[in-house]
Amino acid sequence: MEFEVLENKFSEYIGTEGCVAVNTGTAALHVALEALQLPKNSEVIVPQYTMIATAWAVYYARLNPVFVDCDDSLLIDIDKLEDSITTNTKVIMVTHVYGRVVNMDRIIDLAQRYRLRVIEDSAEAHGCTWNGKMVGSYDIGCFSFYSNKIVCGEEGGAVVSNDLDYLETVKDMKSMSFGKDHNYMHNKIGFNYRMSNSQASLILKSLSEVDKNITIRRKNQEIYDSLVPSRAIMPTRDVPWVYDVYVDDNSIVDELKSQGVAARYGFKPVSTCEPFRSYNNTEVSNTYSKHIMYLPVMCSEEDAVSNMAKLRSLM
Repeated sequence: MEFEVLENKFSEYIGTEGCVAVNTGTAALHVALEALQLPKNSEVIVPQYTMIATAWAVYYARLNPVFVDCDDSLLIDIDKLEDSITTNTKVIMVTHVYGRVVNMDRIIDLAQRYRLRVIEDSAEAHGCTWNGKMVGSYDIGCFSFYSNKIVCGEEGGAVVSNDLDYLETVKDMKSMSFGKDHNYMHNKIGFNYRMSNSQASLILKSLSEVDKNITIRRKNQEIYDSLVPSRAIMPTRDVPWVYDVYVDDNSIVDELKSQGVAARYGFKPVSTCEPFRSYNNTEVSNTYSKHIMYLPVMCSEEDAVSNMAKLRSLM
C-alpha cells in the first residue's frame, strides 16, 4: 500500500517512531485530539493567529478552546499561554506560522510542568527545525499535504509521534474504529479519514524533492530580504511556506493580484470568525491582521524580484 510507504518515509523524515496518514490536515488535527480521549470539559490552548482549522479541530472534538494571542512574530505568546492554563487544561496546540518556529523548549517545559500533551500544527512547516530537532517530533505532530504546502499532493495529512500506543488509537479511529478484527463491533467513535493510495503516490513524489524545494524557498526568501523595505520586514522563517510582510494597508493584495502576483491576506484572529466570536484576547493578532500580507516563495528567482518590485511600487 502506497500510504504505508508514505507513513514509513515521512516518519523517518520527521524523526519519529511512527506516522498515520489521513486524508487532510484538518482531519489530522481532529483525530489527533479525539485519540487522546480526553474527559468532558477539557480545555485546549489554541493560538489566535492561525489557520482556523486548528480551532475547528477542537470544536469538532467537543472540547473547549482557550485562545491565546500572538506576539510580534505572529506565534503564540508563550508568556500569555502560561497565564491561560487551568486545572481543566489538557493540551497545548501551537502553530508554526508561515514556516516560523515556536520556541519548543519553552512549550515542552510548560507541558512537563503542568502534565499536558502538545500538538504541533506543522501544516506550514515541513522541514523546519528548532535547535536541530524537526518540528512535529516533540510529542504529537500534525501535517497537511494540501497542494500549496511544502510537501504536497492534491490533499492529505499525517499524525506523527513517538507514542506508538497513541498512534494505534489514531490509526483505528481514522478508519471507522473497526478494530483489528474488523468484526463490525465499534467500541469508540471513528471517522472515514483514510488516505488513498493515489494521494500517497503524489505526496511521495513531493517528499522525494523536498530538499530541492526547500532550497528554492530559502533562496527566494533571501531575494525578498534583500529588496523589502525595512519597515515591512517580519522575523525570518526557518523554511518559508510564504513570505509575510507588514504593510500600511493589506488591501493592496487585490492590486497585486490584478498585476499577476500570487499575493494573499494574512490570517484573521480565530475568535473573530464563526463559531468562536464569544471569545476575546485578540489585541495583537487583530492589529496584525490589518497589516500582514504575503508573497509566494515557490517561484522563480526572476518572479521573486518582480513580485517585490510590484509590492514596493504600492507602498
